Amino acid sequence: MSVYVSTTLLYVRGRLRELEAREQGITAVEYALMVAVVALLLVVGFFFLFTQIQQRFSTTASCIQNAPVTCP
Repeated sequence: MSVYVSTTLLYVRGRLRELEAREQGITAVEYALMVAVVALLLVVGFFFLFTQIQQRFSTTASCIQNAPVTCP
């Protein structure tokens, strides 16, 4: 009977370790997804920011090029 209980306890401990390992793996996947979403948002934000900056520089350049005309 003692061998049976010991074997059962070892089996249960092993299964609990597997569950814990799976949970850590899922956590790593969740963190990776969060990092990917943040990186995507940064790229999109920088794209729109640089588009706005490019438009401002183009407006300024055309204003300087046509100096006698009043600029907005």
